[in-house]
Formats: sequence, structure tokens, C-alpha cells
Amino acid sequence: MRRSCIMLAVLGFATAPAFAQEAPAPEAEQAEPEAEAAPQHKGFLAKFKDEEDGKFDFSNVLAKGGFIPVPIIITEPAVDGGFGVAAAFLKKDPDNPRQITKTAVAAFKTGNGSYGYGAFRGGYLFDGRLDYKIAVGRGKITLTTYPGFAPNGIEYTNHYDYGVLGSAMWHFKDRRFSAGPLFDFRKLRSELDLGPNVPDKFAGAFNRTLHTGALGLGFHFDDRDNPMTPTRGTDAYMQAKFNRGAFGSDRDYTLYAIESYSFDKLGDKWRVGQKLEMKAIRGDFPAYFAPSIDLRGVQSGRYQGMNMASSELEITRQLSPRWSLLAFGGVGATDGGDRRVYKDSGAIFTGGAGFRYRIARKLGLDAGLDFAYGPQGFVFYIQFGHAWSFGMD
Repeated sequence: MRRSCIMLAVLGFATAPAFAQEAPAPEAEQAEPEAEAAPQHKGFLAKFKDEEDGKFDFSNVLAKGGFIPVPIIITEPAVDGGFGVAAAFLKKDPDNPRQITKTAVAAFKTGNGSYGYGAFRGGYLFDGRLDYKIAVGRGKITLTTYPGFAPNGIEYTNHYDYGVLGSAMWHFKDRRFSAGPLFDFRKLRSELDLGPNVPDKFAGAFNRTLHTGALGLGFHFDDRDNPMTPTRGTDAYMQAKFNRGAFGSDRDYTLYAIESYSFDKLGDKWRVGQKLEMKAIRGDFPAYFAPSIDLRGVQSGRYQGMNMASSELEITRQLSPRWSLLAFGGVGATDGGDRRVYKDSGAIFTGGAGFRYRIARKLGLDAGLDFAYGPQGFVFYIQFGHAWSFGMD
């Protein structure tokens, strides 16, 4: 469902420094106004330096409740690129460094006329036993879908009056395991200029207002050493979302997902990560909600089907405590299923390389660029945290 949530996904791209003010230092009794300016300026700049190595770093700003104002550069080819702004707050529990509360607000506009704005909040309650996430958004998204009868693609637009998604996962005695309810409610109108050769089973999803209402259940395992930029451990989950009339949905359909993200170190300088992803959809679903291959180097929504599977391998070389280089490669495939709106994709291969800078040492947070190549050519991505952060729970 990455395609239908781009306006909410953009909330995860916040990447720039915070500028929250510290309490001013007490003034000297006879200090002249001109003499005060230099110490204040020095203190302000010191916020963005790490006391351990003196490097550019946002840890101290975030620790004081500061936010990150972000210029967002959208490089996704599916929306012809774009620009936006966001503000993100990250707060770590001093008694439990793994518990990071995240809050973000964002707005964006793209080259093909898409726009959106929304907010995200994720955190912990009840001494960390409950892990909650909620996102709300509104906007217009224009994308291209590639059904079997139109291999060159058909452009359509979804107008979202609202989208509200969230989860509440309760941790078991073994805190690595959790389970809980999911919810997903949206109101949208999809527009498509229907031609004479568009089959009814595809056209029926467009030029009408659609309400979706889903409740579901998720199971989660997580033993990563760092939820922002992990180097060891596994994050895995499986979930099902049931869109039903009883929950306010105009159509009855079900979405299934199983995802796993594993990480390990290969000595002091090398580490490896692997992503496995399987998704399926069943029932009377709108065609544009069909799962699609989600790999660096593949245009969002380019390959869709009732069933999707993909995997990506990433190898990272640590150059210094701050800088690292990485290389990655992936493969994915879709199956059109019994509705045959979409053709089977066959194996789709991608690959690329990138670099990272440790932008917040105390949080273990990296940022950088990835350069990928896939069937449609070259594309680059701006990354905040791990490239798989949006998929990792």
C-alpha cells in the first residue's frame, strides 16, 4: 500500500537540524549588551556539535525537546519529484534508549500536481508495554498504474478527504514480542479518464467516492539493537487488515502482509542487512490498492498484482565513526491472481550504492543518499534513518 500512502509516508523523511532555544544563562550584573552577544552565539552553535568528537550532530538539540525543520526533496519518479517541508521531534527515554517518541508534521507538492499534508505520532505508554502509532493526512495524489490492457500506463488521481491509520501493540512478558489491533480509515475520490477499451472490472474503481474502513490484527517481533539505524537483530511482523461494511468500508476486501528485516555485523567494519516482503490482497478491492514491488530502483506502483514478494540485500562498510558506504541489490515479482487486472511481472532486479553520515550519534541516527538503477533507469533517494525505516515497525 506504499502507493496509496505517499502523502503520509513523506512524514518519515524529516532530516534537518532543530533550532529549539535553551534557557538563557544568567546575566552578569554590569554586563554591557554588546558583551552578551558573543557568548549567546557561541552557545547556540555549540548545540550542533557533539561533545565527544566535535562533529556536526543533532543529538543535544533533540535531547532538549528540539524539532527538526526539514526541506523535503521528493525524488520518487512516480510523482515527477517534488518539494515539501516538515518538522520532526525525536525524544529518547533516558531509562530505555530503545523507546524513542516520534512526532512529525509535513506538507508537500510534486511535479505532477500532487500535494498533501498531515501529522504522525509514535510512542510508548504504560512503562513501555504499549507501542502506539497514528498518522492523519489529506491531499491529492496523481499516479500511474500499469494494468495488463495498458502496458504504457494509465494516469489517475486520488483525492483524499482524509486518511487515518494507526496501531496499538501490547508487549508480552518477553518484550521482543507484541501483538495488537490495527486501523485504517480513508475517504477518497478516484478520477480516471476512461477510454473505450477499459474493462468494467477495472473501471468500476474510478470516478466515484470510496470510503474504506479496516480493522486488523498484527504480530511483531523486534530485537534490533537500534530502531533508527540497526546493525544487529531482526524486525519482523505479520498483519491482516479487514475492510468490511461493518467498519464503514464501501467494499469488502482483505490485505495481508509479512515482512522481515534482519541485520548482523561481519567484523568491526562490515555489516549486512536483508529485507523480505510478501503481500497479498483478496476480495472486492479497488484495483489501485493492489500490492506493488517496493525496492530502491523501482518506480512506486510500477508492478502490481494480487500477490507480491520481494527481497533486498544491503552491505555496509564503516569508514569512520561518522561515515559509511553501502551497496544493495534486490529482486521482486508480482502475480496477477485470478482477477487478471495486472499481468505477472516476472523477476525484477535492482541495485545501487549510497553513503551515510551519523547525524545524531546518541540516537544512532544516519542520513544520506542512495543511487539506484532498475528497469526504468536511474533514480536517487534522500534517506533519513535506514532506507527500510518506513517498512520497519
